[in-house]
Amino acid sequence: MPPGMPTGRSGLARALILGLILGLGGQAACDREHGQIELNWTLVDRAGTTVAPFGVLADTCDFSGKLAPDAEAASYDLELRLRLCDPDCAAGCDDPACQVEDLRYDCSAARGFSTVPARIDSPYDIVVDLVAAPRDGACGCALTPPCALVPGPRRRTVEAGLVTDLQVYLLVLGLDNIRESIAGGRPRLDLDACCTPDPTCAASP
Repeated sequence: MPPGMPTGRSGLARALILGLILGLGGQAACDREHGQIELNWTLVDRAGTTVAPFGVLADTCDFSGKLAPDAEAASYDLELRLRLCDPDCAAGCDDPACQVEDLRYDCSAARGFSTVPARIDSPYDIVVDLVAAPRDGACGCALTPPCALVPGPRRRTVEAGLVTDLQVYLLVLGLDNIRESIAGGRPRLDLDACCTPDPTCAASP
């Protein structure tokens, strides 16, 4: 065996993984139409206690609360939504016609990584928020104040074959104390007064 080659199963496995990573990296670098976006996020309550990830909760799955006035409490997951929008679109990022990408990251995720169309001459308006996804498959809704506070839009370009790192987003849930909100092992957050229904879902038959 040539010198420097890994030996044993663990060494071979490491070599295969390294080769795969390098291969994918090479493919991404050769793609002249797409780039990658990477971001991390942290959720805190109003007191600044870390909710998730790596906080009181391991993830943002299986919350409980009202999603509409006079409705019974329902089970839902909180997903992070990342929208890439055309800054020249007058209607703004809340209009689906202005959105180039609408990406959702699972409630169990701690970071996001997505391939998106490259855009250099005219940057994206990048908007992050939280979406409640009911576990029964009903229409979801986007959290608004005071249920959640999120950072304002960022304007960034995405270069082909490169990673655009959006760093860490800090989002504040509308809970005074995350620990006190937990009942029966599940956090309770009512959204009936501060959650905008998904217009595309609401319009579906």
